[in-house]
Amino acid sequence: MTEKKNTRNSPRRILEIIEAICLNPEAATASRLSQTLEIPTPTIYRWLDALSEERFIAPTASGHYVPGERFRDLILNSLQYEPKVTERRSLLRALSEQLNETVSLSIPHGTKLIYFDRLESHWPFQVNLKVGAPLPLHCCASGKLYLSTLEPDAALGVYERIADKTSARNTIVDAAAFGAELARIREFGFALDKEEWFDDMVGAAVPVFADSGALVACLSTHALTTRKSIDDLKAEIPLMREIAGKLRHCLIG
Repeated sequence: MTEKKNTRNSPRRILEIIEAICLNPEAATASRLSQTLEIPTPTIYRWLDALSEERFIAPTASGHYVPGERFRDLILNSLQYEPKVTERRSLLRALSEQLNETVSLSIPHGTKLIYFDRLESHWPFQVNLKVGAPLPLHCCASGKLYLSTLEPDAALGVYERIADKTSARNTIVDAAAFGAELARIREFGFALDKEEWFDDMVGAAVPVFADSGALVACLSTHALTTRKSIDDLKAEIPLMREIAGKLRHCLIG
């Protein structure tokens, strides 16, 4: 009997279920998990129910399982202590100094995009968000960048479910215009905030992608229009992309 079969009733098998769901949620149905992990069907259903009840995984309407709220919280908290945290912070500091502005990292967390890390500039005006706070998906550069990585219909569905869209004088409140904005972001690979989140503030964001093409994080900056214009921020996109490439190795190895 193999070691794998010897450990069917051990915590190792629970971890293998969670690992399989995280690595390939599109194939994470009860039957596929049972077959792939060689776990009897009654057992896999029992463990999936237990993991769902404890919110480590979550069932979807299609019958697949995805990482749950509790598991995502664990991952989010663990990122603050990843081995390359010093390198990550030094890269953010270098970018902040070169741009002379605050720079931020935000990461997908379930259906939200949240602040993960930032280096603040010396300017007195700052966006008053704490690490872990959700970002508005429809008006800030990082939020629009995140939505652009979703299927177009899904992204517009999220947008249309936002009850109060108006945040600043230039916030996009028309669905067709917002869809066109997401198409531009997909084409050019970066997002801009043209005074859509706050009046008299502009911003830019570039993506950090995994090898699979999944969005790992958004690297962003913002500035008052008295200091920088949208054209100024667009000119800084190549530098932001360079730093994003280096941050990728800090975040995913």
